[in-house]
Amino acid sequence: MIFNKMTILAVILAFCSTAKANSAILDAQFVSQQIKKDITAQIQKEHNGKVEVDVLALPYQTIELPDGNIEIKTETNLQNISSTILKVNVFVNNVKVKTFGARVEIKIYDKVWVAQNWIKRGETLKNLKLEEKNISSMPNEAARKNFEPANYMARKNIKPGEIINLNYIQEVPTIVKDSPVSLIFRTPLVSITVPAIAVDEGKIGDYIKVKNKAYGKSYVGKIIGENIVLVNI
Repeated sequence: MIFNKMTILAVILAFCSTAKANSAILDAQFVSQQIKKDITAQIQKEHNGKVEVDVLALPYQTIELPDGNIEIKTETNLQNISSTILKVNVFVNNVKVKTFGARVEIKIYDKVWVAQNWIKRGETLKNLKLEEKNISSMPNEAARKNFEPANYMARKNIKPGEIINLNYIQEVPTIVKDSPVSLIFRTPLVSITVPAIAVDEGKIGDYIKVKNKAYGKSYVGKIIGENIVLVNI
């Protein structure tokens, strides 16, 4: 009986040793490095700039996996990159074997346009400076160095030190509301030009309403140039 127990114990130990030999142990440092590498690669495919990734917390100090080709992939929201908990998937030979959450902090630094003074709503963008800023919370909205701010205006008040957000600016219209315009009435035979006032604003190609004070009438015409509106009759 004692011999049988010892035999069984030996078999169990041998099995455990074989199992250990056919497995891989990953420590937290290695896992963190792979998470950083994967996140950085994903971000750099979509965004320019310097990427910094810090893994703040992992649920494991070590991970035991079957032996094979190991890949660690993260599910990253590339539209809003900041401190967050990401899903981490571990694959062995292209088979997902483990999933867990990891708390990370992600930062993207790039040259962006920054207001140096107050810019009121409706004012053209001026007194801007290119500065390196953390834009992880607005990677798609920040006006970067390849953006030309000339001929753009603010859609809201912008304070000093604020990054120019592409969602809150617009092109300066060719014709501004309440500005004087030349209203051209055109027929196949003749054209007549009269003064008018823009009721709307718009760019070349847009149709806007204008009003001729002399006749007290409003017309809808197409903007064909700076302060020029055409009405085909």
